[in-house]
Amino acid sequence: MAPQEILARGREVSVAIESEIAKVVFGDEIKPLVDILITALWANGHVLARAPVGTAKTLACNALAKSIGGVFRKRQFRPDMLPSEISGFEIYNQKTREFEVHHGPLFGTNVFLADEINRGTPKSQSALLEAMEERYVTISSTVFELEPGFLVLATRNPMEHEGTYPLPEAQLDRIFAQPIIKEISLETILLIIKDPDYHRIAGKRLERIQAVTDPAEVIAIREAIFAAIHVEDRLERYIASLVVETWNHDQVGYGVSPRGAIDLKKAATVAAFREGRDYAEPEDVRRYAVDILAHRIFFKPDYQADAARDVSPADIVRKVLADVRYE
Repeated sequence: MAPQEILARGREVSVAIESEIAKVVFGDEIKPLVDILITALWANGHVLARAPVGTAKTLACNALAKSIGGVFRKRQFRPDMLPSEISGFEIYNQKTREFEVHHGPLFGTNVFLADEINRGTPKSQSALLEAMEERYVTISSTVFELEPGFLVLATRNPMEHEGTYPLPEAQLDRIFAQPIIKEISLETILLIIKDPDYHRIAGKRLERIQAVTDPAEVIAIREAIFAAIHVEDRLERYIASLVVETWNHDQVGYGVSPRGAIDLKKAATVAAFREGRDYAEPEDVRRYAVDILAHRIFFKPDYQADAARDVSPADIVRKVLADVRYE
């Protein structure tokens, strides 16, 4: 298939995935998460969602996996969780007198939900985040590769703080995007409870979802996107200028790293693809700047400790977008 045909097919698939997820996930509040999940699918990135409970995060992930003909798995992170529960472990079989490898839930998985990742200890967090970055895990010095299209949605509940372990800066920088998810409105709750299958378990509702592609085709489309979509030098300079400007604020201790610039370029490239263009525009960058950059900005300790502060990392990104001109 010619590159342009692959891209055309990819756009059909992208729209179809969104339509399939919409069969079971309702409301405008969850649309930013669905949009970012689809963007991350094509950009080969991972997503962190900071949202209240009951906002269909698990359902959205499961629907995404089903729509691409992939495998979905989920783990609830706990304070007593061991890293081996994520990566796997080796155990000695007394009958065969050999060591056997027991793979963790990441193996053979296309979409993985790490629920309430901030409840896991730093060691268990690192086990997952290393796999997210490297796309492999190590068990007793043996390296095992994960699925090429492996995508993680990690969630953290903003309402609970006791018994949690904040993700360190270096780990957060490995997250592709963190969308802003609003509280569910009355209208959305009405849509949910009017669903004819509202009384059924999620597994039954997910029977509506049809696979519109497969993991191998997803990889082929992804490669075609980054081979065909052009990002001009001026736009690259604009992205770099936005990133540099995040450091130039009194409250900020650490601004966005070069990895953030890479991810913002990837997001803009995918946005152009989804809009049917073979080139990225400044608006593609602005569309995803807050989701891609805000979680990578860290305030100075004295400002971070001020509970009454009225400026958030997202506010910093919005100010940067207002101050930096595309020239």
